[in-house]
Amino acid sequence: MTEKRHLTTEDMSNVWKDNNNTLASGLKLDFVEHLLKQRLSQEWIDAKQRVIQIMKLDQFDNSQEIKILEIGCGLGIDLMLVAEEAIRLGKTVSIIGLDQNSTLIEEAKKLYESKKYSLSSNVSIKIIRGDILQMEFDDETFDIVRSDITLLHVDLSKALMEIKRVLKVNGRLIALESGAGDIYSSDEIMIKTYDSVLPSRRDGGTGICLQFMLPTMNFDIKGLNPIAFVQSGHYLARQDKDWIKIRGMGEILVSKSVLTEDESKDFQRRYTEVCETNQILSAFIMFIIEAVKRK
Repeated sequence: MTEKRHLTTEDMSNVWKDNNNTLASGLKLDFVEHLLKQRLSQEWIDAKQRVIQIMKLDQFDNSQEIKILEIGCGLGIDLMLVAEEAIRLGKTVSIIGLDQNSTLIEEAKKLYESKKYSLSSNVSIKIIRGDILQMEFDDETFDIVRSDITLLHVDLSKALMEIKRVLKVNGRLIALESGAGDIYSSDEIMIKTYDSVLPSRRDGGTGICLQFMLPTMNFDIKGLNPIAFVQSGHYLARQDKDWIKIRGMGEILVSKSVLTEDESKDFQRRYTEVCETNQILSAFIMFIIEAVKRK
């Protein structure tokens, strides 16, 4: 295989942008199904519960309205988890969910409509579509900004500048983001292709980058909270019904002239086979980063 350029992070993240979830061939990437399946993993369930604990809503005064922004709110499931925790603790919260994908915004609104009558009067939730790189909120609005697997899809430095702007002094960023990780397989050709075409992972991923960037942007890191994830080939196969994600990736590789069509088909075939025969492992670290905005 002749040397070709890598995909960029932007190539990978553009598919999440509004109206880009259908590729040129008509192949539709079902983000709703993908996110729902992801949430079934016990590792994800545990990670989300740890995020709730690290938010420390119990440390706010009962007379205070806690203003919380969730960037990349997705299906809205985490908005409901925060609301349930606030109700449990008897806290007053105003929660805003922000996402750029209109399909996910509609799903989040459907979930809220189905749950709103079970919420207490001290909890308000608003779900809006918007760009986290240009948020339409006043400076120093929020006590907490949450980001769960969102910052890897955007320009990190620009996103952090906006987060810093909308956070109050002493406000906190709670970010669940992936760190160092890789996939491993006995199919050396598939792994060689995988390594040769994807964006460079030498920076350690978003979770690692945040640990270096936040202190330079007037944040104090209060906790890193690493969590190890190890996923088998059978698990990866269950997460990709009809191999839509791997087919979508293959199509992007061809459209960006990273692989020829034959090379892409061979890569997809090999990836599918190693998953179905359980000859692949995905191993990585997630970080729940708690950072406080300094004066």
